[in-house]
Amino acid sequence: MKFRYPIFIIDEDYRFASAFVLSIDDEEFDDAYPESVATTFKNLRSCIGELRFRNTNIPIYLYGETCTSQDIPNDILRELHGFIHMFEDTPEFGARHLIREAHSYIDSLAPPFFRVLVNYAQDGSYSWHCPGHSGGVAFLKSPVGQMFHQFFGENILRSDVCNAVDELGQLPDHTGPVAKSELNAARIFNADHCYFVTNGTSTSDKVVWHANVASGDVVVVDRNCHKTILHAIIMTGAIPVFLRPTRNHLGLIPLEEFDPERFNRTIVQHLQFARTSNAQFPAFETLIHGLPKETLPSGERHHYVDCLKTAVDAPIANRLRPAA
Repeated sequence: MKFRYPIFIIDEDYRFASAFVLSIDDEEFDDAYPESVATTFKNLRSCIGELRFRNTNIPIYLYGETCTSQDIPNDILRELHGFIHMFEDTPEFGARHLIREAHSYIDSLAPPFFRVLVNYAQDGSYSWHCPGHSGGVAFLKSPVGQMFHQFFGENILRSDVCNAVDELGQLPDHTGPVAKSELNAARIFNADHCYFVTNGTSTSDKVVWHANVASGDVVVVDRNCHKTILHAIIMTGAIPVFLRPTRNHLGLIPLEEFDPERFNRTIVQHLQFARTSNAQFPAFETLIHGLPKETLPSGERHHYVDCLKTAVDAPIANRLRPAA
């Protein structure tokens, strides 16, 4: 599939450009008018700076006479892909050179997975896997299906594929173009690792919880948390300690909520409540870590959060026990 973006010769709406050619006139660099030259350089820096602020890779060329190129400062030249000499090459050659650079830039835009997906959708391969509409063919069997097909278009239906397409890589195994895209996303977000998850943020939340929280773990949670966090608490068997749903003028939980003394008191109150509930309803007993003493033998204040890591680091098997 060929994506089309124009090559802009004049500074216009450049949101969808594939290359820029800025024309400069030798008369603008007359040494007899230093103020005019300074203004020209200022405008040139401003234009190129704006382009580079929006896009660091798009080709930018200056077009003018050869003698003009000798007057361009180095800080401007280093931002360019080249200088098109007005009388050195034929217009046809210059056009081919621009088209080649524009195509090279466009080909570099698509991330790994999208590039392979586009090629797969355009390859004309039959779809014998899920989903059952077989690349949109099933929608062509009825009038309303025809409307659906025409509305969304064939590309989106041909690219609606499942994990059985080997050339697209595998989500469970993190291989092929999927793995390359995950590495690319990690680079973009400056993360150590990045893994793609289907079913959105809700499933991602549960994945993180299952990877880090075991049954009986005490977790501190905002009372106004998303419902997927509540689902994860139930699924993992964690013991929630809810922070009060207060907000400051920035919409954040006030720092006072995280004061060690207050934090410790909140956790202790929740655990005491849970223990009382277990005593009253033994059929619903939940494993609760022992409450620490308030002071260490050294006299240092010992908050619950200080000893929580020791309890969490214990083997998961040691922290699980059936309800009474």
